[in-house]
Amino acid sequence: MKKLLLILLCVPLIGFGQNPNYSEDIAPIIYNNCLQCHHNGGIASLSLETYSSAVFNSGIIQHLTSTGEMPPWPPDTLYQNYAFENTLTIDEITKITDWISNGTPIGDTLLLPPMPTFSNTSQFGTPDLELQMPTYSSTASANSDDYVCFSIPTGLTTNKKIRAIEIIPGNPQIVHHVLLSIDISPSSSVTTTTNCMGPTGKMIYVYAPGSVPLEYPQDINSIFGVELAANSSISLGMHYPEGSFGQLDSTKVRFYFYPDTTNIRQISTDFLIQNFTFYLPPHQVTEVSASFGPTSEDLSMMSVFPHMHLLGRDMECYAVTPSNDTINFIRINNWDFEWQGFYFFEKFIKIPNGSMIYANGHYDNTISASNPNPIPVTAGLNTEDEMFIFIFQFLPYQLGDENIFIDSTYISTNINYPNINNSDKQQILKIVDILGREIPHPNPNQPFFIIYDDGIIEKRIIIE
Repeated sequence: MKKLLLILLCVPLIGFGQNPNYSEDIAPIIYNNCLQCHHNGGIASLSLETYSSAVFNSGIIQHLTSTGEMPPWPPDTLYQNYAFENTLTIDEITKITDWISNGTPIGDTLLLPPMPTFSNTSQFGTPDLELQMPTYSSTASANSDDYVCFSIPTGLTTNKKIRAIEIIPGNPQIVHHVLLSIDISPSSSVTTTTNCMGPTGKMIYVYAPGSVPLEYPQDINSIFGVELAANSSISLGMHYPEGSFGQLDSTKVRFYFYPDTTNIRQISTDFLIQNFTFYLPPHQVTEVSASFGPTSEDLSMMSVFPHMHLLGRDMECYAVTPSNDTINFIRINNWDFEWQGFYFFEKFIKIPNGSMIYANGHYDNTISASNPNPIPVTAGLNTEDEMFIFIFQFLPYQLGDENIFIDSTYISTNINYPNINNSDKQQILKIVDILGREIPHPNPNQPFFIIYDDGIIEKRIIIE
């Protein structure tokens, strides 16, 4: 059934409070942007679940948020915007500073937002397939990380079409990231590969603390996904950080399938940009570049995954069309090996046939606290080697792809409508019904209001 999204009203609110308090202003910021990692049992050692913990750590909160170090979001959002961005607006950073300057008032605790819960309960219901790695004891030492890969047979007897993927870390305090791929060499039993930087095969998902499950987008014309073949195996590339020695983990992955008769447009995952021929002399900064193309057809790009190792400093990737237009993919100004993954564009990005994709980056092999004795470094698979890679998720372009939102939570139509949100960093505060009651999702044919942090209110109706 066709849906039409109507935006009926856009009006600014006047008179937001100038003296922020914890209950109304600061707790929503912490709950939405920090607690994914900073909760009891989370990967971060510091919990920020209470007012007292926020006050006690207010100084470091103010410092890390004002410098942009937290929440961790490596891509430069002035270069390109993404779905699921975990960044703070200037207004949110200012609220934190003003709250601390005014003595960290708690405000009316009756106005506190609901505390997020962190459990193994899935938002998608019962999974169609759940695979779990064997219990593993981390071998990471006090100053080195542990990388290990597990290949697990799916046991499928027929081909399936993946609708959504969810990673459930067995020990959230030590699972730094998980690289998920379809193994190119399936086996009938679980295999373990130690000292493994990443699994082989078709990568389909990356988990890091704070990651949302991957639900492939769809609209009224197209349904996207990936096919999981019968008798296939799934590989989990696990990263356990230094200091986790001896701790146990048994991470699982959940798959949710479309009905077998569903026609999907398959998303491809490929290493479009890679350079394995560079050399990094000691005591200098070296630039590395690579390119791909020209493309042989129009493409719709869904996401990009940049990758370097410990000496990486910055990376940039963009396309140049046959008409000499530049299309930005990603720029990371301060590379951090500890924070990397797939970054999904807000909408599919169309790359015309005949385009070239270019990338460049810099590696710093000079003396530093983390590199006290620089030695020559070449490209390779081990952590002490280096890599220059950009992995893309994409598919052949179809008319209208560029209007499809990747964040399926907000997918409504494949119809263009006026963009009334001019702020690059406008954030949704809440969605309410006509009586002002907060609702998780709008219902078709009933008016609802979207309230943004800059005072804008949109009145909308989804006509079904």
